[in-house]
Parts: sequence; C-alpha cells; structure tokens
Amino acid sequence: MSDHQQPEDQSELDLLRHHVAELQQRLNTSEEYGHMLRQVLNNLPAAIYITRADGHIAFTNTSFAANWGKVPSDFEGCALSDLFPAEIAAMWQQNVHDTIQGGVLVANQEILGEGDAARHYDNMRFPLYDITGTPIALGGVATDITDRVQAEASYAETRRILEGIVNNSPTVIYVKDPNNRLILVNTTYAAVMGRTVEDLIGRTEDELFPADLVASWRESDRQLFASGQPMHFPNTFSINGEAREFISVQFPLYDGDHQPYAICGLSTDVTDLKRAERDRENLQQEIIAAQQAALRELNTPLIPLDDDIVIMPLIGSIDSARATQVMETLLDGVSRHQAQLAILDITGLPVVDSQVANALLQAAQAVKLLGAEVLLTGIGPEVAQTLIGIGADLSGLRTPGTLQAGIMYALRHKRR
Repeated sequence: MSDHQQPEDQSELDLLRHHVAELQQRLNTSEEYGHMLRQVLNNLPAAIYITRADGHIAFTNTSFAANWGKVPSDFEGCALSDLFPAEIAAMWQQNVHDTIQGGVLVANQEILGEGDAARHYDNMRFPLYDITGTPIALGGVATDITDRVQAEASYAETRRILEGIVNNSPTVIYVKDPNNRLILVNTTYAAVMGRTVEDLIGRTEDELFPADLVASWRESDRQLFASGQPMHFPNTFSINGEAREFISVQFPLYDGDHQPYAICGLSTDVTDLKRAERDRENLQQEIIAAQQAALRELNTPLIPLDDDIVIMPLIGSIDSARATQVMETLLDGVSRHQAQLAILDITGLPVVDSQVANALLQAAQAVKLLGAEVLLTGIGPEVAQTLIGIGADLSGLRTPGTLQAGIMYALRHKRR
C-alpha cells in the first residue's frame, strides 16, 4: 500500500466508525423508547395485545396477561393454539384474518366465561402494517367493562322496580321543572287527567289547568324553593264530572351540587276516605241520639198502670233539660195512652227547689189541658215547705202522700 492510499483508507474507516456509532446510538435510543413504551402499556388498565398473521402472539401487556393469571412473557412468541382452548384459539385466529383482510378497525363487546365468573369486554381490533404498508399483524385493546355492565344491569333492575312501584301506586305522582314543565308522571296521574303518560310529558301546567289555579301553584312553588321544606295542602279536582278530594305533598329535588332543579308532588285521592269518615260521624251522631233517647226513657220512665192510667216515677236530680224532657214524655204518654189520670211520683227526688217545683206545676197544668187529671205523690216535709215558700198554687191538684195511696185513688176513681 502506498503512502498516498493510507490517509484515504483511514478517512473511510473513521467515517464507517462514526456511522456505526450513530447506529448504535439510534439502537440505544430505540431500545430506551421501547422500554418506556412497554412500561406505559403495562400500566394501562386495558388489555393490549398484538397477534401476527401466522397466529403467534407478538406482544401482551401486564393487564392482558393478568386476566389469564400469567405474565406477558408466558404469551409472547407462542401460538394461539398452544395457549387457549381450541374454540377460543380458532375464534381469535379468525378475528386476525378478518381484521387484516378487512383493513378497518372493528369494535364489539365480548363475554368470556359463564355465570358469576363471566367477564365483559369492550374490544377494538385493528390491522398493523410494516414500513411498506403491508398488513402483518392484528392489534387489539380490550377494556374490562364487567363492573359497568353489572352496574347498568343493577340500575336497570332498580329502575324497573321503581317504575313498577310508581306506576302501580294509587297515588298521583309527578315531577315538574322550575318552568312548570312535567318531566315525569305516573299512570295514575295520566288516568286522572284522562290522557296518556306520553301525551303529558313535556307539557306545562299552563296547558293543562286553569290560569288562576296555576298562578296559585307558582306562588306555592316559589315558597317551596325558598324554604326547601315539604309542603302539605288539600286539593279538589273535578274528574269525570265528580269533585274528588286530594291530600298533596310537594318537595324540592336537588342535583349533585345541592341545587334545586325540580319539584316532586304526591297527591292521594281521599274522597272515599272522607266520605267514609262523614258517614261514620253521621252514624256516630245517630248512635249518640239513640243512646240519649234511651237514657231519657230510663230517666223518665212512663209506666201504663191500666188502660187510662199512667205513672211516672222521678228519681235523681232534675235540671232544666230534664224538666223539659219530663214534660215532653208525660204529655206524649198521656196522649198516646189516652190516659185520664197521670201519677207523678217525686219520692225519689232528693231536692226540690223552686225551679223543679215550677217545672212540676207546669207539667201538671199542661196535662190538664189534655183533659187528664194529675196526682202528685211522694211530697215530703221539705218539699212541702218549698212549695209553700214559692207560693205554689196547688188548687185543683191532688197530692196523695205516697205512691201507694195515689194508685189506690186512681183505681177507685176508675171504678166510679
């Protein structure tokens, strides 16, 4: 080799060394980038995988491997048929073929496992290409949505239960926004209005009820939002031409920030209950009146002694009400029995004051007007003094000392 050729060779060697160093630097950078990318993918909750066209797995992240109780190295480089049951491997291989051939992203949901062990996945599959644009593998991202699916199913079940309760309740139930627009009504509300639920949702109360009634409701709504406390009040509506009574309660509904966004109302038809209460009260009054009549009969008994003779023994104290009752019973008895003689026995009266004495004398005079005679029996010393003291006019009134004497007189009088 000549002296002239040696420097040129040295220059080419240096250039080659520099190029190798650059390649090494790129390789190190690429490996570092690949290492970081793998860490990112391994920390994602979604299961990520790459499957080559020949059915061998090129990559899985930690989440994918954990779903099968393994680590990524247990999958990478292995054939699908060596890893999974024949049915799953065949399905997976078909997905690889279809995705690569189709050349488009495919999204679907899949269920792996059965019963309580079943897991739900939201899958995305897409083709991967080399630098020439040739599809060489399938890339996949599977997100475990089991908790979401179960929560949605639980929510749907809860919603069905609540809808069943609301729509089968005899209570009118509704929810309206601050603009009085109905956002929920139950079937009972619709039946009361003579419309369908679908026809009522979205309508305002202004479209359904008289203006003066809606105006009063708006004032109540304003107070309800201001106080935040439930309000109870009665309502009366005409349904099929019949006035129906309701007891209503309204309360505000709040969003996540505790801001009121709607009003819920519950109205219970109490027409039949009110009617039953009124009937019960009327019946109770009738019973009380019957009891009072029975007591009057017990307190002022009228005993027929013979065809035209009646006896009324008075026992206990007499006030103005009972004095009136005595007179009514005595006059009715004399008239009903066509009595010629009535015996008033006051042996059982502990006290006869001026008021009682006057009542007895008035009763005797009233009986005389009916054409009958009155005997007043059982007058004791104290009663006699009272009668004298008030200047009672006993003329024309027979006063045998005892009831026995009065009865004997009545019977002798009848024989004569």
